[in-house]
Amino acid sequence: MINRIYSVPEWSKPSAELIKIQNLFDTYPDISQLFLQNETGALIFLLDGDVIISGKPEVSETKKFLSFLRPKSIFSSSDNLKRLDYEFEEVNVLINEKPVTSKSNLFSDKLSSREIYDILSVDEFDLPDYEYFATDYCRRLNHGKIKVFSKRDKCAAITLETKNYRMLGGIASRQKGLGGALLSAAINSNKPIVCVARDEVLPFYFKFGFEPLYKAGYWRK
Repeated sequence: MINRIYSVPEWSKPSAELIKIQNLFDTYPDISQLFLQNETGALIFLLDGDVIISGKPEVSETKKFLSFLRPKSIFSSSDNLKRLDYEFEEVNVLINEKPVTSKSNLFSDKLSSREIYDILSVDEFDLPDYEYFATDYCRRLNHGKIKVFSKRDKCAAITLETKNYRMLGGIASRQKGLGGALLSAAINSNKPIVCVARDEVLPFYFKFGFEPLYKAGYWRK
């Protein structure tokens, strides 16, 4: 049975799905919908048509539930998406459990949401329309749920924040040679760092101490 719940259960094992769920639920407690599959402990999160599935749900019941939700996108482990018969874009979930900490930060320009959006508008990212991005960006920033590292017209990185983990939400550099320094600033934390990356950029992340955790995927309608 799948029931709606009103708080995120305690969790300790890192995953991109759980970090995303926790961050979004903390930011939008009034409009987020969170469901628990009692038999498996799997979580299904819904916000504005986007679904995140954490854990390993029972397939038959989950398929019926998703047909009722009619999501426009799903993010979950690649194993789950295969079991649920979705065609999806596969990505890698990586973790750096011992990031280097430093007090210096060379990427602290205070940029507007428009400036951040323009920097992140690269082929690697499927950004929403600016109006939606700006609303979400400002709300999460004002609630302390993201941190921003940037240099005007050159580069920007956004991290999602939870109590015990940080997740790289997006990083882009428009000036050659800044990417490594920007990533170093974004992972400067006393928390383990998780990120989602395509195959072609894995060598870049491996140089900065990231290791493979598991495969995940995005399905979009």
